[in-house]
Parts: sequence; structure tokens; C-alpha cells
Amino acid sequence: MSKDCEAGFVFPENGHLGADAKIVKGLIVPVLTPFDNAGEIDQRAFIRHLEFLAQHGVRRIMVNGTTAEFYSLLPEERKTLLKVARRYFPRLIVLHVGGIGLAQNKEEMAWAAEYGADAVAALPPIYPAGLCAEGLIDYFCALEAETDLPFILYNFPKHTGNPITPEILKSVPHFAMKDSAQDLSLMPHTPRYFIGSSTNVYEPVQMGAAGFVSATANVRPELYSAMETLVVDAKIAEAALLQEEIRAYSTSFSAGGVPLLKAALARKLSGYPVNVRTPLRPNPS
Repeated sequence: MSKDCEAGFVFPENGHLGADAKIVKGLIVPVLTPFDNAGEIDQRAFIRHLEFLAQHGVRRIMVNGTTAEFYSLLPEERKTLLKVARRYFPRLIVLHVGGIGLAQNKEEMAWAAEYGADAVAALPPIYPAGLCAEGLIDYFCALEAETDLPFILYNFPKHTGNPITPEILKSVPHFAMKDSAQDLSLMPHTPRYFIGSSTNVYEPVQMGAAGFVSATANVRPELYSAMETLVVDAKIAEAALLQEEIRAYSTSFSAGGVPLLKAALARKLSGYPVNVRTPLRPNPS
């Protein structure tokens, strides 16, 4: 356990990693994982998608996140996706460590540095639910001790059953949090708060969020890149109007999840495979 974990975490005055803090700010796209008809990762489709995102202004992606179906990927597949992303995406890459248990995730933390990730994110353990705060603090501190990269805590209690609380945020050294629970009350307890939302991105940023992690940006990256630019330029009226367009567009995806995103992307990128891995089912349309 690091000294910070033993003593409690105090936010550094100028950010956890100094100048690097300026890099991880704004839109992060949690990239989809394409599968061919045999169920294998389609690297060519993945590369085409990375190029599509970069061409439309995306400067940050997350590899092996929830949108990537990390829970259905083998460790070697997650490693491959990071290596391919690093080769073909010239900008910032956040690696989500997607293993089951501390030992596997320590190994994936090592991949982050070895294969060129710029930051690393981790969920709480996804089994069992209802763990005590002390156990979660020990777990996150053990992961944080494995890396010198910016460490992002990933809150998604709907799936993990283990919410990240103010106590955990105070006790674990971290660079930022991604909050798919969209609990804005956590914002004061973390140095950088990223809302995990495709629908409501403007209000959290106005309240002080560092950025937004938006799955729908896989399909319409230009909308979310434009929002990032408007926020940076403090064009409030234009950003508010764009928020309404984003809300109207992204709401149509709320019930369809990853299968619907892949179907929509296939209409943008001819030949992009719509396949998903069981237990997901392809979009019927």
C-alpha cells in the first residue's frame, strides 16, 4: 500500500501529475470492439473506426471499457486492442483494466505502461457486491501502486454493486474519476470528475466537471468534439443549443446499448460488423 493510502489522500495543489493534468480533459470516447462473423476481433474494422474518430476531432479514447464489451474479452484480446490502438490512434489513450480480481488487473496495469497507454482506469471488483469501503480502498490502492500513469477510478455501481463513495475518493490516490452513476454530489471529492453520459454533458461541465465519457460519440463524434470546443471557448449559448441536439440524438440509443451503437456505426462505416458476443444479442434491425 502506498504512503498516500496509509495517510489518506490529499489533492495536490497543481494536480496529481502536474502538466499531464492538462491532457486528460474534455471528451473521452469509450471505443467499441468490432467482431467478425467468426466472433474474433476485427482489427481492420477497429483501425478504420479509430481513424474515423481522429478525423472527426476526437483526442481521447478509452480502450476495453464497458462499451468495448471488456467482460467478454480474453486478457490477450484486451492487450491486443491496446497495442493496435496505440499504433493507429495518435492521441491520448485511457486503458481500462478489465480483469477479474486483483492479480489479473495488476498485470493489465503493467500493460498500460509497456504498450503506451497515457492513463489507466479501474472499476471496483465486479464480484462480490456489497464490499466494505476498507476492502475497496485496499484494492484500489494496490492497483494505484502498480503505475506512475494517471489513475482514474471508474464508478458504475449499477453493474458492480460496489459504489465509489466520498470516503473511497478521499483515501485512494487518484487523478480523476469516471462516474457512470452520474452522481454529481461526488464532484467535490475528486480532483477531476468525468461524467459518464452521452445525453447530459453540458450541465456537469458547467458545474466543474473536467469532461465527459460518451459512448454515442462512437457514431457521431463531431457532435461531442464540437461541444468540447464550445466549452473550452466559453461559448455558453452555442453549447446550450448543442446540448439539446446531443440529448435528442443520444436518447434514441438509451435502450439499445452496444448492439444499437454498432448498428448505427455500420451505417456510417460501410462494412463495420454489427456482431456482439454472448450474452449480448445483435440489434434486430
